[in-house]
Amino acid sequence: MQFVSKIVGSTVIALVLLGSGDSSIAKSPQLVKTNFLVSDKQLDNSFWSNHSDISQLKSLTFTDISGVRGEKEIQQLAELGVLETTSSEFQPLASITRGQFVVWLLKTYNKLHREPIRLPQGTLSAFPDVPSSHPHFTFIQAAHDAGYLAGFEDGNFRPDEVLTREQMIVLKTRLDTNVAPSTRSPNNLRNFIGKTKGFTDANQISERYLLHIAFDLGNGASNFNFARVYGKTRIFAPQKAVTRAEAAIILSRFRKGGTVERSLQRRSR
Repeated sequence: MQFVSKIVGSTVIALVLLGSGDSSIAKSPQLVKTNFLVSDKQLDNSFWSNHSDISQLKSLTFTDISGVRGEKEIQQLAELGVLETTSSEFQPLASITRGQFVVWLLKTYNKLHREPIRLPQGTLSAFPDVPSSHPHFTFIQAAHDAGYLAGFEDGNFRPDEVLTREQMIVLKTRLDTNVAPSTRSPNNLRNFIGKTKGFTDANQISERYLLHIAFDLGNGASNFNFARVYGKTRIFAPQKAVTRAEAAIILSRFRKGGTVERSLQRRSR
């Protein structure tokens, strides 16, 4: 067992490294039992590539989530080791970036599934705007290598842009199930979302996301992600920014991996 400490600004990062393990498996950093707080932004890619296990730090207690929708899910993700912060505030109503969501998405997925998504071994990037020096490179590249991410028409991923509702549903649904290619036209898919499912703003959904969104709204194999986060609303608001609390709610359950709550219960036995 090796104890490593590092000072970033006024924050002390304390880690206990256990064993060598398989460094190619994308495991979330679990935090040491101490009052120190650690941020995943301060853990560089070489650390993630070389250390697959970090011991558990006691559950973070956020001071700004009481009464917020998603409070339980936020705290459970913290207990699972997905969320780290250098502050006692979670900022549940703040927006989340595309890159940060992919980090949470893969960390949670790997905690709940027996076959985790593997981390890349090299520094070759699939996206020009996500070099190996980017703080979220490791997880974005891992998701791309596993076939879950595609860039925009210009080839970029835009990791620092705010995540939108339509993007979140597509990213999550892809990890829940394999959506088969469809012969249905964009107009047909839009009519299903608007007329059959009753969404009044179906015409605002980006064409490239129609298939996955229609699948999520109409097929239980998708885990009904939108309904779990936003309830019975018939306003999709596809370009609206996703909050950090909403991201926590959607990540609380995977169709095959089960729930974060069940995973925590198994750990406590």
